[in-house]
Amino acid sequence: MMKLRSGPYCLKIRPDIIGSERQFREKLNLSDFNGVLFNAGLTINNSSQKIEYDAILWKDRNICFMEYKDSLLAHKRMKAKRVQQVSDKSRDVARAFGFLKYDFVVVVNGEPAIDQKSGVRVIPLEDLPSFKPKYKCAYKEIDTLDNLITKYSRDQNPVNPEKDKIVSELKSLKKMIIDISREQK
Repeated sequence: MMKLRSGPYCLKIRPDIIGSERQFREKLNLSDFNGVLFNAGLTINNSSQKIEYDAILWKDRNICFMEYKDSLLAHKRMKAKRVQQVSDKSRDVARAFGFLKYDFVVVVNGEPAIDQKSGVRVIPLEDLPSFKPKYKCAYKEIDTLDNLITKYSRDQNPVNPEKDKIVSELKSLKKMIIDISREQK
């Protein structure tokens, strides 16, 4: 069994193929990716939380995590809170393994009634061959910097920068970076 570790995270690859996942693997278009891992279980130091990804695909500094549900009923049973937790952990794992951007999607065998669950894309298995990830930044700090840059550099409705406001926003960004560095220890 292969294990990949980074910080508190460990991805363990399960060698077997579950029969219900064959369709998922057959429809997955890997031509735009550098690598793939199937059946990767995530364990976290000092945590009982268990997550399993049916596929993890990567290219350059981008990574995409996928969870496959073999029926509409299995998808309906998946709680929105759990989807959000797995998405958040996916971002953390992407960052821990050095990826700049990430995506997490749920693939469903059937036609799901919704296209998002807790902000996570839900796609039907039939759409998998043409699937393109919609990457998000794995670093909240970079998103905050981008927002500040946009805010203070726009030409239309320019912001009159006030010293106190800029200092406050930069302190907030500093706190985010400090909090992240504490989590990684």
